[in-house]
Amino acid sequence: MAKILIVVDAPGPAKALIEVLPLLGKDLLILTIKESPTKVLEKFNPIRCDSNEEAGKKYREFNPEIVFIAISSLVLGPYVNLHIAELAKKDGKKVICFQDVWANHRWPMNFKMIKLCDKVLVPDHLAANFLKEDGYEGEIVITGNPIFDRFHKINVAAERKKLRAVFHVPENAFVILHAGTGTPQSWREDEVTFRFLADAFREFKKSHPNAFLISRVHPRDERKNPYKTIAPDIDFLDTTSVEMTDELLPVADVIVAMYSTNLIEACHMRLPGIGIMIPEGGKKRLERISLRDFPPNSIGATIGIYEPSIEKLNAIFKKLLSD
Repeated sequence: MAKILIVVDAPGPAKALIEVLPLLGKDLLILTIKESPTKVLEKFNPIRCDSNEEAGKKYREFNPEIVFIAISSLVLGPYVNLHIAELAKKDGKKVICFQDVWANHRWPMNFKMIKLCDKVLVPDHLAANFLKEDGYEGEIVITGNPIFDRFHKINVAAERKKLRAVFHVPENAFVILHAGTGTPQSWREDEVTFRFLADAFREFKKSHPNAFLISRVHPRDERKNPYKTIAPDIDFLDTTSVEMTDELLPVADVIVAMYSTNLIEACHMRLPGIGIMIPEGGKKRLERISLRDFPPNSIGATIGIYEPSIEKLNAIFKKLLSD
């Protein structure tokens, strides 16, 4: 087996690696950037390196044959993955990149790094086409995302029953789960999105008293209790005893987000999902990487909301009660 150095800077790609790391042999060195991917991969004993100096030292000590880099939207740095790619390219090492979601390479620091990669692994044909459109000349391999395979095997009805018992949710309740995307580069748009959802929920609750709202923060959200601060009047369902949001999804009748990996996971479990792409929220955020819409909205796997209309959002909630 080749000596492989793996660099992971976000929880999404870290989760994707969980399924394949046991297949790569023991001659691995895993470097993680910041807390969230370190926590996801803790059973694999990663080394956290939040600076180029630290990471460069580990790279030289390990002297890998292959460098495998996960690409994400860690816009504010530190750009350890780019630094390692530059070192590897200079040394003539093979550089492979894994892209866990569409068009992440369009963030400025990633657009520079992608040119250093000999090969990019992508989840689907759409992601491959974005790379081709942007002139990537290396090899593109469509691999899917291995971590999503497990969602096909989940007995959603059984999990729902179990979770609702844990949280004392009545059988006839309507549960809305909001998956936050308040990363350091997206918290403003996330707040716009949540304020709209909160207004809609208040109105919906008047006619549907058995409606419950769960709001979960993104693993990279640096704010403290943001949704309770924004909407102190809402009695959120407390689900803090379940650490990972993906384990909580079956409790919900619908998952709502600006855009989110949790929405993709909901698709795999055949759970209804709503991607809110209002002008000052998700739409503004995706325009930074030249995406017109959240791809699951585009293909009808999730329902897109494109204007901050409480009436339209609540009409969808009402329809989901019976359809």
